[in-house]
Amino acid sequence: MRIFFFFLAASWLANAAMAREVDYDRLDRDALRTLVDLIKLDTSQPAGNEILAARYLASRLDEAGIESKIYEAAPGRASIVARVRGNGAAKPLLLLGHTDVVTVERANWSFEPFEGAVSDGKIFGRGASDDKSIVAGSLEVLLALKRLGIPLARDVIFLGVADEEAGGTLGITWMVNNHLDDIRAELAINEGGRGYIDPETGRYSSFQIGTAEKTPRRARLVVKGHAGHGSVPTRDNAIGVLAGAVDRLYRQPLPMALNETTRTLFKRLAETSPPEQAAVFRAILEPNPGDDVQERLRDINPSYYSIIRTSVVPTIFNAGYQRNVIPSEAEATLDIRALPGVDPEDLWEQIRGIINDPRVEVIPMKVTRPAHDPAPLSSPLFRAFEEVIARRHPGAVVLPTMLTGATDSAQLRAAGVAAYGFGPGVVQGEDNGVHGNDEYLRVDAYEEYVRILWDVVTRVAGTDQVNAAR
Repeated sequence: MRIFFFFLAASWLANAAMAREVDYDRLDRDALRTLVDLIKLDTSQPAGNEILAARYLASRLDEAGIESKIYEAAPGRASIVARVRGNGAAKPLLLLGHTDVVTVERANWSFEPFEGAVSDGKIFGRGASDDKSIVAGSLEVLLALKRLGIPLARDVIFLGVADEEAGGTLGITWMVNNHLDDIRAELAINEGGRGYIDPETGRYSSFQIGTAEKTPRRARLVVKGHAGHGSVPTRDNAIGVLAGAVDRLYRQPLPMALNETTRTLFKRLAETSPPEQAAVFRAILEPNPGDDVQERLRDINPSYYSIIRTSVVPTIFNAGYQRNVIPSEAEATLDIRALPGVDPEDLWEQIRGIINDPRVEVIPMKVTRPAHDPAPLSSPLFRAFEEVIARRHPGAVVLPTMLTGATDSAQLRAAGVAAYGFGPGVVQGEDNGVHGNDEYLRVDAYEEYVRILWDVVTRVAGTDQVNAAR
């Protein structure tokens, strides 16, 4: 009888283990269905109307027996939160993506932007790449955790958040300010990274994991002078004074500085790049690299040049109204992206010092993203990305990355959540229409993103993995 019960128990344990093995094919099908359904919902800015996506996601969660809650920061501007609970041995993991998308110029699209058509191995539509694929993949991972009864040491929280494309005021900022306890986590996975596929081999050559991003610190430059006839040159011509200030900022970049993310990025690039580029990456790691080295870095990739310094870029110039009239005022807008840790007051003083003209007023603009520290490379989540990618894609290099743009990870990191960016892969050299026309996402890249996400989440949140790491 004891032998019978032994074999019965062994059989039950084996069946339970098999039941917890994810069916990747089902995960692929479900994730594709969810993404197509989300694309069909027009949640484009400025209206947003993310309540459409929130209600759809709530219905899917309800079908799976997972409670959810919808939060409206303003009528129609809705975010949704759901949770699969663990045993509390570790702090929660947050999976998030934004449900709003940028607007479309339909006349410039060659297909219907909100149809979600799938053909030729691609998913077509606004939000396919930014960011409904992240939302759909995160949702399907949460549903699979529940369906398979995966033992969790951490709660896994899902957040479909509104208003990211406008800075997050009615989305992540509102959630952090009003409902932080409902999304509080130790770690988070958001957009802000991707894999890169070699167009010749079809293999992944690298994966960027977003661990930091620059902080938008925009400003206006205003010069007031005397109006007059265009035939009489004056020393206080507002356009001339402003042009000189913009020129000085354009020609004199702020000093470079590296942090853990960028230092590790360039170190790994130096180890894996062609010799000529590797020499530049090694040189940029040296103390006080010269302007010539920094310019060679810009030749390799302008984004690399941006992430080694606080960048100051003129984007708008407003002045004048008639060709024979000197205007009394001129204004320029600067898109400033500050490195992590930069003090705003020190930044404005540096800019005033470069301009060196008291006639030019520097007026800081509204800040939509807070200053924050980068996410550490020593966390269990970053290590999980490295381990999973090494197993699934041997030879592909994992690159911690600092974004030049901004995401909802800024608000999370400022609130003490270590947020990491990861997303579907792209073929190097392809333009998939993000924030432009004819946006699409490759099906195979999307499926691989969801599979890696599943492996990373179960490694970070599963009881076996968490206990083994202790």
